[in-house]
Amino acid sequence: MTEMNFLELLKAEKENTEKYLKFYLDSLHIPGVLHDAMEYSLSAGGKRLRPFLAVVVCEMLGKPRELIMPYACALEFVHTFSLIHDDLPALDNDDLRRGKPSCHKAFREDIAILAGDALNTDAFSLLFEFGEGNLKRAGKYFSKAVGGRGMTLGQIYDCTIPENERTAEKLDFINYYKTSELFIAATAGAAAWLDADEKEVNALEEFATELGIAFQISDDILDITSTTEKLGKPVGSDAELNKMTYPALMGLDGARNAVVKRTEKAKAALMSAFKESEWMEILLQFADYVRDMAK
Repeated sequence: MTEMNFLELLKAEKENTEKYLKFYLDSLHIPGVLHDAMEYSLSAGGKRLRPFLAVVVCEMLGKPRELIMPYACALEFVHTFSLIHDDLPALDNDDLRRGKPSCHKAFREDIAILAGDALNTDAFSLLFEFGEGNLKRAGKYFSKAVGGRGMTLGQIYDCTIPENERTAEKLDFINYYKTSELFIAATAGAAAWLDADEKEVNALEEFATELGIAFQISDDILDITSTTEKLGKPVGSDAELNKMTYPALMGLDGARNAVVKRTEKAKAALMSAFKESEWMEILLQFADYVRDMAK
């Protein structure tokens, strides 16, 4: 790797990840419309950020890349499942995802629900059937990120929090579960899968905690400041649905300041456990990218 920055490397790695995603999905031999709906959403694009983070961690630790790919693709299965369900009428009610009709619009609502269910469960098929990492050690990060102690819990709180309990502290709590947990699985969980030492795993967990919350705040800012064409999904939906967001609580300037503080904490955590390297620099650049999303 020579003088390659975060965005260039992310773009370069995307094609490789998508080859593995297709290989693993086809290897599961899922028939008919269920396969079609799963493939439609898996192949809809996106940055492939979570698999990328796992690959970068693998390179930082000096491990063979083949070890991480089942785990990395399982992360993308789970992330795609969450997007399918997020877009449903009962949740965010979004008709577009990455510039294409959402799964429930391209197929039907019932098929979209079941495709999401299958992607969630078959993520674990990748770990069990194709993985050769430390499943027990990494499994606590992966499974916690997805279920009733992770993304699903965050969505429940997001849907049910009363108006009179809307505070920045409660929002950090929600964003941790909605977003940070899967970032933790992609970094600390990947390190655990690869038998990293506890200091490295813990530092990556702190890095991902701060960066996940910052990422969600930046995403909420973009829902106000960006366009449907740039984002590939409708903008303004947070306000329309009366969602609790940082911009709604403290304005754009307050939200942007929160992103800066979180990203600086994330970088400090990473530098506390890892020696300077080209691959660590990529993670530091990712933190800067999240910060700059909010500008």
